[in-house]
Amino acid sequence: MIRRSFYYLWGSQTISNAADIIYMLSVVVLVFSSSNSLMTTILIPLFRLSAQVLSGLVAPIVLGRFRLTQVLLFSQFGQFIIFTLLLLYLWIVPEQRSFLFIFVMVFGMSFLDGWTNPARNALVPRLATGEGLMRANGMVAVSDQVVKCAGWALSGMIVAWLGSLNTLAIASCCYLAAVTVTSFIRDPLDQKESNPESSESLTDAVEPAKEKGSHWKELGEGWKIIWHNRRIRSLMIVDSVDSIGGVSWLGVFILAYVSQVLHRDASWWGFMNASFFSGTILGGLIVVGLVKRLQKNSFLYMLGALLVYVLITIVFALNTIPVAALVLFAVSGLPVQMAGIIRRTLLQTSAPPAQLPKVMAGIDVLTNLAFGLALLFMGWYADRFGMVQVYLLAAAMTAIAVLIGWWYRRDFQENEPVDHPTATGAGI
Repeated sequence: MIRRSFYYLWGSQTISNAADIIYMLSVVVLVFSSSNSLMTTILIPLFRLSAQVLSGLVAPIVLGRFRLTQVLLFSQFGQFIIFTLLLLYLWIVPEQRSFLFIFVMVFGMSFLDGWTNPARNALVPRLATGEGLMRANGMVAVSDQVVKCAGWALSGMIVAWLGSLNTLAIASCCYLAAVTVTSFIRDPLDQKESNPESSESLTDAVEPAKEKGSHWKELGEGWKIIWHNRRIRSLMIVDSVDSIGGVSWLGVFILAYVSQVLHRDASWWGFMNASFFSGTILGGLIVVGLVKRLQKNSFLYMLGALLVYVLITIVFALNTIPVAALVLFAVSGLPVQMAGIIRRTLLQTSAPPAQLPKVMAGIDVLTNLAFGLALLFMGWYADRFGMVQVYLLAAAMTAIAVLIGWWYRRDFQENEPVDHPTATGAGI
Protein backbone atom coordinates (compact mmCIF):
# COMPACT_ATOMS: atom_id res chain seq x y z
CA MET A 1 0.00 0.00 0.00
CA ILE A 2 1.24 3.49 -0.86
CA ARG A 3 -0.22 6.43 1.06
CA ARG A 4 -1.07 9.75 -0.57
CA SER A 5 1.63 11.49 1.47
CA PHE A 6 4.27 9.44 -0.37
CA TYR A 7 3.37 11.18 -3.61
CA TYR A 8 3.80 14.54 -1.88
CA LEU A 9 7.19 13.38 -0.62
CA TRP A 10 8.11 12.06 -4.04
CA GLY A 11 7.07 15.29 -5.74
CA SER A 12 8.80 17.59 -3.26
CA GLN A 13 12.07 15.67 -3.46
CA THR A 14 11.96 15.61 -7.25
CA ILE A 15 11.44 19.38 -7.39
CA SER A 16 14.14 19.93 -4.76
CA ASN A 17 16.64 17.74 -6.64
CA ALA A 18 15.98 19.67 -9.83
CA ALA A 19 16.55 22.94 -7.96
CA ASP A 20 19.83 21.59 -6.53
CA ILE A 21 21.17 20.79 -9.99
CA ILE A 22 20.09 24.14 -11.43
CA TYR A 23 21.58 26.12 -8.56
CA MET A 24 24.84 24.15 -8.43
CA LEU A 25 25.50 24.47 -12.16
CA SER A 26 24.64 28.18 -12.08
CA VAL A 27 26.92 28.90 -9.13
CA VAL A 28 29.79 26.93 -10.69
CA VAL A 29 29.45 28.86 -13.96
CA LEU A 30 29.17 32.15 -12.09
CA VAL A 31 32.23 31.58 -9.91
CA PHE A 32 34.35 30.23 -12.76
CA SER A 33 33.45 33.09 -15.12
CA SER A 34 34.13 35.65 -12.39
CA SER A 35 37.40 34.18 -11.09
CA ASN A 36 38.79 32.42 -14.17
CA SER A 37 40.30 30.04 -11.65
CA LEU A 38 39.67 26.30 -11.61
CA MET A 39 41.08 26.00 -8.08
CA THR A 40 38.60 28.57 -6.78
CA THR A 41 35.72 26.80 -8.50
CA ILE A 42 36.75 23.42 -7.04
CA LEU A 43 36.14 24.87 -3.57
CA ILE A 44 32.37 24.73 -4.26
CA PRO A 45 32.09 20.90 -4.25
CA LEU A 46 34.65 20.82 -1.42
CA PHE A 47 32.49 23.05 0.81
CA ARG A 48 29.42 21.07 -0.24
CA LEU A 49 30.88 17.68 0.66
CA SER A 50 32.35 18.93 3.95
CA ALA A 51 28.99 20.35 5.00
CA GLN A 52 27.15 17.12 4.20
CA VAL A 53 29.62 15.04 6.21
CA LEU A 54 29.28 17.33 9.24
CA SER A 55 25.51 17.38 8.82
CA GLY A 56 25.43 13.59 8.76
CA LEU A 57 27.36 13.40 12.03
CA VAL A 58 24.82 15.55 13.92
CA ALA A 59 21.79 14.18 12.07
CA PRO A 60 21.01 11.51 14.72
CA ILE A 61 20.40 14.26 17.32
CA VAL A 62 18.16 16.25 14.97
CA LEU A 63 16.24 13.20 13.78
CA GLY A 64 15.84 12.01 17.37
CA ARG A 65 14.45 15.34 18.62
CA PHE A 66 12.03 16.26 15.84
CA ARG A 67 9.49 14.58 13.58
CA LEU A 68 10.74 13.60 10.14
CA THR A 69 8.20 15.84 8.43
CA GLN A 70 9.40 18.76 10.56
CA VAL A 71 13.02 18.04 9.66
CA LEU A 72 12.21 17.93 5.95
CA LEU A 73 10.18 21.13 6.10
CA PHE A 74 12.80 22.98 8.15
CA SER A 75 15.61 21.76 5.89
CA GLN A 76 13.91 22.84 2.68
CA PHE A 77 12.61 26.13 4.07
CA GLY A 78 16.07 26.91 5.47
CA GLN A 79 17.64 26.18 2.09
CA PHE A 80 15.10 28.49 0.45
CA ILE A 81 15.95 31.33 2.88
CA ILE A 82 19.72 30.93 2.45
CA PHE A 83 19.37 30.64 -1.29
CA THR A 84 17.22 33.79 -1.42
CA LEU A 85 19.88 35.69 0.55
CA LEU A 86 22.53 34.44 -1.90
CA LEU A 87 20.43 35.48 -4.88
CA LEU A 88 19.79 38.97 -3.44
CA TYR A 89 23.50 39.39 -2.75
CA LEU A 90 24.42 38.42 -6.31
CA TRP A 91 21.81 40.85 -7.70
CA ILE A 92 22.87 43.75 -5.46
CA VAL A 93 26.62 43.24 -5.88
CA PRO A 94 27.18 42.69 -9.63
CA GLU A 95 30.97 43.13 -9.44
CA GLN A 96 33.79 42.31 -7.03
CA ARG A 97 31.70 39.71 -5.24
CA SER A 98 33.05 37.94 -2.18
CA PHE A 99 33.65 34.30 -3.06
CA LEU A 100 33.89 33.53 0.64
CA PHE A 101 30.30 34.67 1.12
CA ILE A 102 29.17 32.45 -1.75
CA PHE A 103 31.04 29.46 -0.29
CA VAL A 104 29.50 30.04 3.14
CA MET A 105 26.02 30.11 1.62
CA VAL A 106 26.76 26.89 -0.28
CA PHE A 107 28.02 25.36 2.98
CA GLY A 108 24.84 26.37 4.81
CA MET A 109 22.53 24.96 2.16
CA SER A 110 24.50 21.72 1.94
CA PHE A 111 24.49 21.35 5.74
CA LEU A 112 20.70 21.55 5.83
CA ASP A 113 20.42 19.29 2.79
CA GLY A 114 22.42 16.62 4.65
CA TRP A 115 19.37 15.90 6.83
CA THR A 116 17.06 15.43 3.87
CA ASN A 117 18.33 12.08 2.58
CA PRO A 118 18.16 10.07 5.86
CA ALA A 119 14.81 11.68 6.70
CA ARG A 120 13.39 10.80 3.29
CA ASN A 121 14.69 7.22 3.33
CA ALA A 122 13.30 6.70 6.84
CA LEU A 123 9.94 8.23 5.93
CA VAL A 124 9.36 6.16 2.78
CA PRO A 125 8.72 2.83 4.62
CA ARG A 126 6.16 4.62 6.81
CA LEU A 127 4.26 5.81 3.75
CA ALA A 128 4.61 2.64 1.66
CA THR A 129 4.25 -0.87 3.05
CA GLY A 130 4.40 -4.41 1.71
CA GLU A 131 4.88 -4.59 -2.04
CA GLY A 132 4.36 -0.84 -2.18
CA LEU A 133 7.72 -0.19 -0.50
CA MET A 134 9.89 -1.63 -3.27
CA ARG A 135 7.62 0.01 -5.86
CA ALA A 136 7.99 3.35 -4.05
CA ASN A 137 11.79 3.00 -3.91
CA GLY A 138 11.80 2.20 -7.61
CA MET A 139 9.74 5.30 -8.37
CA VAL A 140 12.10 7.47 -6.29
CA ALA A 141 15.16 5.97 -7.98
CA VAL A 142 13.74 6.51 -11.47
CA SER A 143 12.78 10.11 -10.77
CA ASP A 144 16.23 10.78 -9.27
CA GLN A 145 17.95 9.51 -12.41
CA VAL A 146 15.57 11.31 -14.77
CA VAL A 147 16.19 14.58 -12.92
CA LYS A 148 19.96 14.05 -13.06
CA CYS A 149 19.92 13.09 -16.72
CA ALA A 150 17.62 15.88 -17.87
CA GLY A 151 18.74 18.40 -15.26
CA TRP A 152 22.40 18.53 -16.18
CA ALA A 153 21.60 18.68 -19.88
CA LEU A 154 18.82 21.27 -19.72
CA SER A 155 20.46 23.39 -17.00
CA GLY A 156 23.45 24.03 -19.23
CA MET A 157 21.21 25.30 -22.00
CA ILE A 158 19.13 27.39 -19.58
CA VAL A 159 22.26 29.02 -18.13
CA ALA A 160 23.56 29.76 -21.63
CA TRP A 161 20.20 31.22 -22.65
CA LEU A 162 19.13 33.17 -19.55
CA GLY A 163 22.40 33.68 -17.70
CA SER A 164 23.41 32.50 -14.24
CA LEU A 165 21.38 35.00 -12.19
CA ASN A 166 18.11 34.43 -14.03
CA THR A 167 18.64 30.68 -13.77
CA LEU A 168 19.19 31.06 -10.02
CA ALA A 169 15.83 32.84 -9.82
CA ILE A 170 14.20 29.76 -11.40
CA ALA A 171 15.92 27.57 -8.81
CA SER A 172 14.54 29.80 -6.04
CA CYS A 173 11.00 29.26 -7.33
CA CYS A 174 11.62 25.50 -7.38
CA TYR A 175 12.78 25.55 -3.74
CA LEU A 176 9.63 27.45 -2.74
CA ALA A 177 7.47 24.95 -4.62
CA ALA A 178 9.25 22.05 -2.87
CA VAL A 179 8.58 23.64 0.54
CA THR A 180 4.90 24.04 -0.33
CA VAL A 181 4.50 20.41 -1.41
CA THR A 182 6.41 19.15 1.66
CA SER A 183 3.93 20.91 3.96
CA PHE A 184 1.22 18.45 2.81
CA ILE A 185 3.13 15.34 3.96
CA ARG A 186 1.58 13.54 6.93
CA ASP A 187 3.56 10.90 8.85
CA PRO A 188 1.31 8.09 10.19
CA LEU A 189 3.69 7.59 13.12
CA ASP A 190 3.12 11.21 14.18
CA GLN A 191 -0.63 10.62 14.18
CA LYS A 192 -0.28 7.62 16.49
CA GLU A 193 1.98 9.56 18.85
CA SER A 194 -0.53 12.42 18.96
CA ASN A 195 -3.18 10.18 20.56
CA PRO A 196 -3.88 11.14 24.18
CA GLU A 197 -3.36 7.54 25.26
CA SER A 198 0.26 7.67 24.17
CA SER A 199 1.05 11.12 25.58
CA GLU A 200 2.39 9.71 28.82
CA SER A 201 4.69 7.27 27.07
CA LEU A 202 5.79 10.02 24.70
CA THR A 203 6.83 12.22 27.62
CA ASP A 204 8.66 9.35 29.21
CA ALA A 205 10.52 8.72 25.98
CA VAL A 206 11.55 12.33 25.52
CA GLU A 207 12.66 13.10 29.07
CA PRO A 208 15.68 10.78 29.16
CA ALA A 209 17.07 12.60 26.12
CA LYS A 210 17.60 15.66 28.32
CA GLU A 211 19.97 13.83 30.63
CA LYS A 212 23.61 14.78 30.70
CA GLY A 213 25.61 13.12 27.98
CA SER A 214 22.52 12.10 26.04
CA HIS A 215 23.76 13.93 22.92
CA TRP A 216 26.81 11.68 22.70
CA LYS A 217 24.62 8.65 23.31
CA GLU A 218 22.31 9.65 20.47
CA LEU A 219 25.25 10.22 18.12
CA GLY A 220 26.41 6.65 18.69
CA GLU A 221 22.99 4.99 18.76
CA GLY A 222 22.70 4.61 15.00
CA TRP A 223 26.20 3.13 14.76
CA LYS A 224 25.37 0.59 17.48
CA ILE A 225 22.24 -0.49 15.64
CA ILE A 226 24.21 -0.88 12.40
CA TRP A 227 26.81 -3.01 14.14
CA HIS A 228 24.47 -5.22 16.17
CA ASN A 229 21.77 -5.70 13.51
CA ARG A 230 23.07 -8.62 11.44
CA ARG A 231 21.08 -7.77 8.32
CA ILE A 232 22.10 -4.11 8.27
CA ARG A 233 25.71 -5.00 9.03
CA SER A 234 25.75 -7.56 6.23
CA LEU A 235 24.32 -5.07 3.74
CA MET A 236 26.82 -2.38 4.73
CA ILE A 237 29.78 -4.76 4.37
CA VAL A 238 28.60 -5.80 0.90
CA ASP A 239 27.96 -2.17 -0.06
CA SER A 240 31.33 -0.94 1.25
CA VAL A 241 33.30 -3.57 -0.68
CA ASP A 242 31.25 -2.95 -3.82
CA SER A 243 31.73 0.83 -3.53
CA ILE A 244 35.52 0.48 -3.89
CA GLY A 245 35.05 -0.44 -7.52
CA GLY A 246 31.86 1.54 -7.93
CA VAL A 247 33.67 4.88 -7.95
CA SER A 248 35.30 3.88 -11.24
CA TRP A 249 32.04 4.87 -12.97
CA LEU A 250 32.45 8.52 -12.00
CA GLY A 251 32.82 11.07 -14.77
CA VAL A 252 36.56 11.65 -14.37
CA PHE A 253 37.33 7.92 -14.75
CA ILE A 254 34.99 7.58 -17.72
CA LEU A 255 36.70 10.56 -19.36
CA ALA A 256 40.07 8.86 -18.86
CA TYR A 257 38.68 5.58 -20.27
CA VAL A 258 37.32 7.37 -23.34
CA SER A 259 40.70 8.99 -23.95
CA GLN A 260 43.08 6.14 -23.06
CA VAL A 261 41.15 3.06 -24.19
CA LEU A 262 38.67 4.21 -26.83
CA HIS A 263 40.88 7.04 -28.16
CA ARG A 264 37.92 9.36 -28.63
CA ASP A 265 37.37 13.02 -27.76
CA ALA A 266 35.39 14.44 -24.83
CA SER A 267 32.10 14.34 -26.76
CA TRP A 268 32.01 10.60 -26.17
CA TRP A 269 32.16 11.30 -22.45
CA GLY A 270 28.74 12.92 -22.71
CA PHE A 271 27.40 10.02 -24.76
CA MET A 272 28.63 7.53 -22.14
CA ASN A 273 27.01 9.41 -19.27
CA ALA A 274 23.70 9.68 -21.13
CA SER A 275 23.73 5.94 -21.91
CA PHE A 276 24.41 5.04 -18.27
CA PHE A 277 21.55 7.22 -17.03
CA SER A 278 19.29 5.54 -19.59
CA GLY A 279 20.25 2.15 -18.18
CA THR A 280 19.58 3.18 -14.60
CA ILE A 281 16.17 4.58 -15.54
CA LEU A 282 15.29 1.31 -17.29
CA GLY A 283 16.49 -0.66 -14.26
CA GLY A 284 14.23 1.33 -11.98
CA LEU A 285 11.24 0.82 -14.24
CA ILE A 286 11.88 -2.93 -14.33
CA VAL A 287 11.92 -3.06 -10.53
CA VAL A 288 8.62 -1.16 -10.38
CA GLY A 289 7.09 -3.60 -12.86
CA LEU A 290 8.43 -6.79 -11.23
CA VAL A 291 7.85 -5.96 -7.58
CA LYS A 292 5.87 -9.12 -6.83
CA ARG A 293 8.55 -11.37 -8.28
CA LEU A 294 11.45 -9.50 -6.68
CA GLN A 295 9.72 -9.37 -3.30
CA LYS A 296 10.59 -13.00 -2.62
CA ASN A 297 14.29 -13.78 -2.26
CA SER A 298 15.08 -10.11 -2.90
CA PHE A 299 18.56 -10.46 -1.35
CA LEU A 300 19.44 -13.21 -3.84
CA TYR A 301 18.10 -11.07 -6.68
CA MET A 302 20.40 -8.29 -5.47
CA LEU A 303 23.40 -10.64 -5.55
CA GLY A 304 22.34 -11.86 -8.99
CA ALA A 305 22.19 -8.28 -10.28
CA LEU A 306 25.67 -7.60 -8.89
CA LEU A 307 26.97 -10.77 -10.55
CA VAL A 308 25.58 -9.65 -13.91
CA TYR A 309 27.28 -6.29 -13.31
CA VAL A 310 30.60 -8.11 -12.73
CA LEU A 311 30.37 -9.88 -16.09
CA ILE A 312 29.46 -6.67 -17.92
CA THR A 313 32.33 -4.80 -16.26
CA ILE A 314 34.89 -7.43 -17.31
CA VAL A 315 33.75 -7.22 -20.93
CA PHE A 316 33.71 -3.41 -20.69
CA ALA A 317 37.29 -3.34 -19.39
CA LEU A 318 38.62 -5.52 -22.24
CA ASN A 319 36.59 -3.82 -24.97
CA THR A 320 38.15 -1.26 -27.34
CA ILE A 321 35.19 -0.66 -29.69
CA PRO A 322 33.50 2.72 -28.93
CA VAL A 323 29.96 1.70 -29.94
CA ALA A 324 30.19 -1.53 -27.92
CA ALA A 325 31.41 0.45 -24.92
CA LEU A 326 28.39 2.73 -25.25
CA VAL A 327 26.02 -0.25 -25.24
CA LEU A 328 27.82 -1.98 -22.36
CA PHE A 329 27.76 1.20 -20.30
CA ALA A 330 24.00 1.52 -20.81
CA VAL A 331 23.41 -2.14 -19.96
CA SER A 332 25.54 -1.87 -16.80
CA GLY A 333 23.23 0.79 -15.40
CA LEU A 334 20.35 -1.70 -15.28
CA PRO A 335 21.76 -4.20 -12.71
CA VAL A 336 23.38 -1.37 -10.74
CA GLN A 337 20.01 0.33 -10.28
CA MET A 338 18.20 -2.92 -9.49
CA ALA A 339 20.75 -3.86 -6.83
CA GLY A 340 20.62 -0.36 -5.34
CA ILE A 341 16.82 -0.30 -5.04
CA ILE A 342 16.68 -3.76 -3.47
CA ARG A 343 19.47 -2.87 -1.04
CA ARG A 344 17.67 0.31 0.03
CA THR A 345 14.43 -1.61 0.54
CA LEU A 346 16.17 -4.27 2.64
CA LEU A 347 17.79 -1.58 4.78
CA GLN A 348 14.45 0.13 5.33
CA THR A 349 12.80 -3.10 6.46
CA SER A 350 15.63 -4.27 8.73
CA ALA A 351 15.02 -1.82 11.59
CA PRO A 352 11.89 -0.52 13.35
CA PRO A 353 10.64 2.85 12.04
CA ALA A 354 11.64 4.61 15.28
CA GLN A 355 15.27 3.58 14.87
CA LEU A 356 15.45 3.96 11.11
CA PRO A 357 16.22 7.73 10.93
CA LYS A 358 19.36 7.34 13.06
CA VAL A 359 20.35 4.21 11.15
CA MET A 360 19.98 6.03 7.83
CA ALA A 361 22.02 8.96 9.14
CA GLY A 362 24.81 6.58 10.16
CA ILE A 363 24.63 4.81 6.80
CA ASP A 364 24.99 8.13 4.96
CA VAL A 365 28.15 8.95 6.93
CA LEU A 366 29.60 5.49 6.27
CA THR A 367 28.73 5.76 2.58
CA ASN A 368 30.39 9.18 2.24
CA LEU A 369 33.53 8.01 4.05
CA ALA A 370 33.77 4.82 1.99
CA PHE A 371 33.20 6.84 -1.17
CA GLY A 372 35.96 9.33 -0.31
CA LEU A 373 38.52 6.66 0.58
CA ALA A 374 37.64 4.58 -2.47
CA LEU A 375 37.95 7.65 -4.70
CA LEU A 376 41.46 8.39 -3.41
CA PHE A 377 42.55 4.77 -3.82
CA MET A 378 41.10 4.33 -7.31
CA GLY A 379 42.62 7.63 -8.43
CA TRP A 380 46.05 6.40 -7.37
CA TYR A 381 45.41 2.98 -8.92
CA ALA A 382 44.34 4.53 -12.24
CA ASP A 383 47.51 6.63 -12.48
CA ARG A 384 49.62 3.61 -11.63
CA PHE A 385 48.08 0.84 -13.72
CA GLY A 386 45.71 2.43 -16.26
CA MET A 387 41.97 2.33 -16.83
CA VAL A 388 41.74 -1.28 -18.06
CA GLN A 389 43.13 -2.52 -14.75
CA VAL A 390 40.82 -0.13 -12.88
CA TYR A 391 37.70 -1.76 -14.33
CA LEU A 392 39.08 -5.26 -13.85
CA LEU A 393 39.68 -4.35 -10.20
CA ALA A 394 36.15 -2.93 -9.98
CA ALA A 395 34.78 -6.25 -11.25
CA ALA A 396 36.94 -8.17 -8.77
CA MET A 397 35.76 -6.07 -5.80
CA THR A 398 32.11 -6.52 -6.72
CA ALA A 399 32.71 -10.27 -7.13
CA ILE A 400 34.14 -10.32 -3.60
CA ALA A 401 31.06 -8.40 -2.41
CA VAL A 402 28.84 -11.06 -4.01
CA LEU A 403 30.77 -13.84 -2.23
CA ILE A 404 30.45 -12.00 1.08
CA GLY A 405 26.73 -11.57 0.45
CA TRP A 406 26.38 -15.28 -0.31
CA TRP A 407 28.07 -16.04 3.01
CA TYR A 408 25.51 -13.87 4.84
CA ARG A 409 22.50 -15.11 2.84
CA ARG A 410 21.05 -16.95 5.85
CA ASP A 411 20.36 -13.60 7.50
CA PHE A 412 17.90 -12.90 4.69
CA GLN A 413 16.13 -16.23 4.41
CA GLU A 414 12.94 -14.55 5.61
CA ASN A 415 13.37 -11.44 3.52
CA GLU A 416 9.79 -10.38 3.17
CA PRO A 417 9.58 -6.72 4.29
CA VAL A 418 8.61 -6.59 7.94
CA ASP A 419 6.00 -4.02 8.85
CA HIS A 420 7.34 -3.03 12.25
CA PRO A 421 4.81 -1.57 14.66
CA THR A 422 4.88 2.16 14.19
CA ALA A 423 3.92 2.87 17.77
CA THR A 424 7.47 2.27 18.96
CA GLY A 425 10.04 4.99 19.30
CA ALA A 426 8.05 7.96 20.46
CA GLY A 427 9.77 11.25 20.05
CA ILE A 428 10.76 10.88 16.42
